[in-house]
Amino acid sequence: MGLGFVAGVRLYATILTLGLAIRFGWFHPGPMAEPLRVLAEPIVLIAAGVACAIEFLADKVPWVDSIWDSFHAFIRPIGAVVVSAAVLGSFDPALKVTLIILCGGVAFASHSTKAATRLLINHSPEPFSNVAMSLAEDALVPFGVWLSLRHPQLVFALVLIFLAVFIWIAPRVFRAVRLQFVGLSIWLGFGEPTRQNDVDPEPLSALNPEVGGALRVVARHASPMAATNARQFQRALGLDKPAAGIRAAATRNIRGLGNSIGYLVIGTDNLAFVTKRGFRHRVHRIKFTDVEQAQWRRGLLMNRLVVRTARGEQAFYVFKDVEIPRAGVVPLGESFARNL
Repeated sequence: MGLGFVAGVRLYATILTLGLAIRFGWFHPGPMAEPLRVLAEPIVLIAAGVACAIEFLADKVPWVDSIWDSFHAFIRPIGAVVVSAAVLGSFDPALKVTLIILCGGVAFASHSTKAATRLLINHSPEPFSNVAMSLAEDALVPFGVWLSLRHPQLVFALVLIFLAVFIWIAPRVFRAVRLQFVGLSIWLGFGEPTRQNDVDPEPLSALNPEVGGALRVVARHASPMAATNARQFQRALGLDKPAAGIRAAATRNIRGLGNSIGYLVIGTDNLAFVTKRGFRHRVHRIKFTDVEQAQWRRGLLMNRLVVRTARGEQAFYVFKDVEIPRAGVVPLGESFARNL
């Protein structure tokens, strides 16, 4: 399970470390773990070394590391399963399958936690925390492999503590990872771009030009909501006709709804965000009369609509399938990190 945890953070480095340890005689697999010796083969060491070097470089670049993590969400758990199967060797088949499943689950949990943590760190305007976190993960691999092989009981206890903490924070982790996946898939062009329409809600014309212009983007890209939730969203919003909006997600400064994916809707007197959270539909409304400023901020995977009221900023992630105006868009800055 310890190797599963380390592989979930750094799969290629784990394979390379184990292979080198066997190659140079630092670790001698017992008879039951004889299949593990394949990691010491030159072709395996070369492949692991190249992949490890690529990962080392990619993991130091903000946002590139999150894209890398997205592609490895299933690769690392599968890799951990393969490594654990080799380590367990000729264990009792029932016990072996059980432990392999546990190792895969631990790898998925450690990778998900790492990916979500790095996603949040990437929103920081300075790059040093990102590099420091990456270097800490690099240092974890040799130490974690050594500890797993020399003191498995201690590592087993530490992994149990980690799993207990993970179960507590899992909903937040999975919401962050899901948001990352959706944003990445749309950024890569897997989603259909929203079509602009000629809707120009009357309430927006009464607002100042900056606010009205920013919110008009929501109205003009609004499309029917997903059929599975359309009626529930319609009831939650109190509308007498099917609601239309743009897919978006709440940032962490929308209390209780952080990273929840839903829809932004222009109502008769408010901007509403509707989502499903905890098996029930939730609505967050911002009255037009309370809005002092609204502007778009451009990001890599997602843009943001930032609405300022007397109570502070309220921001929403908007996916790249919505075309935002070029004029008046400000770059992401320090306030972006504070809103996550």
